[in-house]
Amino acid sequence: MEAQKKVQGQAASDERTALETKRSKKLDDQLDWLRDRAQGKTVAVSKPEQLQLEFALPWLPEVLRASPNEMCRMALFTAQRGPRRQYLDEAVFIAGEGEATYTGTELRAENDELVWLQCLFLAGGQNLTKDNWITFTPSQMCQAIGWTPSGPNYKLLRECLLRLKATALVLQTRNVNDGSALSLIGDFKWKTPEGRPDKIYAVEIPPKIAQWFGANNFTRLNWHTYRKLSPIARRLYDWGASHKNPFAIRIETVYKLCGSKAASIENFRKILLRAIKELNETGVFKKVWLDKRGLLHIERHDDPSNHGQLGEDRP
Repeated sequence: MEAQKKVQGQAASDERTALETKRSKKLDDQLDWLRDRAQGKTVAVSKPEQLQLEFALPWLPEVLRASPNEMCRMALFTAQRGPRRQYLDEAVFIAGEGEATYTGTELRAENDELVWLQCLFLAGGQNLTKDNWITFTPSQMCQAIGWTPSGPNYKLLRECLLRLKATALVLQTRNVNDGSALSLIGDFKWKTPEGRPDKIYAVEIPPKIAQWFGANNFTRLNWHTYRKLSPIARRLYDWGASHKNPFAIRIETVYKLCGSKAASIENFRKILLRAIKELNETGVFKKVWLDKRGLLHIERHDDPSNHGQLGEDRP
C-alpha cells in the first residue's frame, strides 16, 4: 500500500512538473514574441490567424494597453472604497448611447481594472478561437500592474481574478449588440492538484471579447501613466482618450461615470479638482479643466504621440 501511494505521489509530481514546464515554455515564448513586436521586429502570423482577426485582441507594444471604447465611457470599474456591492442584472451607467447590465461583485478601478487590462494585453495577437489561454507568474503580473511582488499582493491578485471570472456583462451599443452575457475572463487555474497555490497561473480569455474591439473600437492608453493614476483621474483619461474631440460633460455625468458615492456633488467636486490637477501634471492632454458652470473640458494635443498619449482614439 505504501509503495502504491509512493508511485501515485510520484506520478502526480511528474504531471505537475510537466504542466509547469509547458506553461513556463508558453510564457517564455509569449514574452519573447511580445518583446520582438515591441522592438519593431517582424513577427510571424499564419494565414488562418489573419483570416480570423475578429477573434484576436489588438497587438500593442509594451508601453500601451487597449480598452474597448464602451469600457472607457461606462462605470463598470468604480472609484469606490469599502464593502463591495453585489449586482444582479443591474444597469451600468454609460456616458452616451448604449446600455449595459452587470451581474457580479462590484469591480474597482484601483485593482480589478488593471488586472483585466493586463490579461487582455497578454492575449494580444492570439487567435482566440484556437488558443485563448494566457499564463503568467503572480510576480510577473504584480510587476506589470505596478504592485510589489509579495504574499499579500498575490492574494489580492487571486481575489481580482476570481471576481473577474464571476461576472456577466451584457452590452448593447452601436458596436456591440448580440445579447450575450459575457464573463470578463473565463476559467482561472491557480491551484496544484494538492490544493496549494501554483507557481504559474493560467487564465482563459473569452473569444467573444475580441468583438468589443472590432473595427478599431478601442482606445490605446499609456500604461506607465495609466496604472499610476487615481481611479477618478483614470476615468477622466478614459473619457478624453476615447474621443477624437472630447465634448464637455457636466460634473454630474462625471460623478456617474466614476461610480462615485460621494455624499454630495459639492464633495465630489473637491475630489474631481484634485484628479484634474493630477491628470494635468502627466501631460497626456493639452489641458483639462472644470469651468464655472460645472462642465468638464478636455483639450487634446494635436499630435498625441508627442505628449505621452501614444495612441489614437475613435469617436
